[in-house]
Amino acid sequence: MAKKTKIIKNLAIVFLFGISSGLPISLVLSTLKALLVDQGFDLKTIGFFSLVSIPYSLKFFFAPVIDSLALPYFSKKLGQRKSWIIFSQLLLVFFIASLGMVQITNSVTLIAIFAILIAIASASQDVVIDAYRIEIIKNQDQGFATSCYVYGYRIGMLISGALALAMADLMSWYWVYWLMAMFMAGCIVTTLVADESRVDWYKKSSQKKFDFSLWFKNFVIEPFVDFTRHRNWLLILIFIILFKLTDIFAGNLTLPFLMDLGFTKVEIATIIKTFGLFATLLGVLIGGFLVKKIGLHRSLWIAILMQGLSNLSFAYLAQIGNNSLLLYLVILIENSSGGIGDAVFVAYLSGLCNVAFSATQYALLSSLASFSRSFLSASGGIFAQFLGWFGFFILSTILVIPSIILLFFITFNRKN
Repeated sequence: MAKKTKIIKNLAIVFLFGISSGLPISLVLSTLKALLVDQGFDLKTIGFFSLVSIPYSLKFFFAPVIDSLALPYFSKKLGQRKSWIIFSQLLLVFFIASLGMVQITNSVTLIAIFAILIAIASASQDVVIDAYRIEIIKNQDQGFATSCYVYGYRIGMLISGALALAMADLMSWYWVYWLMAMFMAGCIVTTLVADESRVDWYKKSSQKKFDFSLWFKNFVIEPFVDFTRHRNWLLILIFIILFKLTDIFAGNLTLPFLMDLGFTKVEIATIIKTFGLFATLLGVLIGGFLVKKIGLHRSLWIAILMQGLSNLSFAYLAQIGNNSLLLYLVILIENSSGGIGDAVFVAYLSGLCNVAFSATQYALLSSLASFSRSFLSASGGIFAQFLGWFGFFILSTILVIPSIILLFFITFNRKN
């Protein structure tokens, strides 16, 4: 009974940590873009603000440090994992509140600086929480734990997306970001009640003399060398970068597109963020079912095709214009397709990791996966202005082709 209670507690902690991970990302992506539209910035500037998410693409650089370094005082009192989670959460509270203050100045430089700082702290939190989830949950429960985490993550994005947008119609962006900072502060309670996953780690590590060459070999070199055991490992890395490109390229400017069509923030919050969440969770369930029933690689084919073709629904909406009922259908198609892609992709990334190096390898793979969000989608605003919204979404659909070609070669070489 006690063992079952502990498992339930750990799964609940993983779910709540998912909320903590999901909350900051919308504040520097979709919600921030709505703020920039209200502030009068042009589409080119808004498009290039996707670059503030670069830290999510670079977290594999600081993952070995977070994985091996003790924080003075905090690690001794709380444990290595919990201390890093709380430290990153405290930084997020401060930076989110600060972004709320600097947006009053309408300075694109200050807004960009604090958005990047939020992304750095958020990416650091993700590294620790991913490692914590792998360590605290037994292998046989990892599938369910991943689902709990994804659901929590989406709820966190709902809070900083739908709720933040709805509040922006009732109050200034200053207060919206301050309230989001308070939500983030509430996440610290979860960390305080969580069990430490690295028991006695601080005591053992403090007794060892630091050897940089040994540290570099064990925490930096070995995880990367180990990954090259995969056949076609280079093609796999490129595939990971491009897998979500078609989805992210379109999603990067979805909010400005809908606001340009005349949809209100309340409509966007209700349809895209709230209804869209349920559509995404439906897709996650379908994706998990597909992986179990037809296998991972077949599921990847379905996920890729659905992610690309679903963008055609936005192209159709661009032709029709402001139509709330049609928007519900578009979001059902788009978000359920994205949810299928999320579930299948997380399963694919997890299967590529060696348990012995899971923290650093998962940080590497998830960093590469966010590369398209940070860099490849940054030029979206230029294409939208040049092609118009219809042409932009057609282009985003065409961008699925490189992933299809790569998956063909990976699958073909895997069989031969």
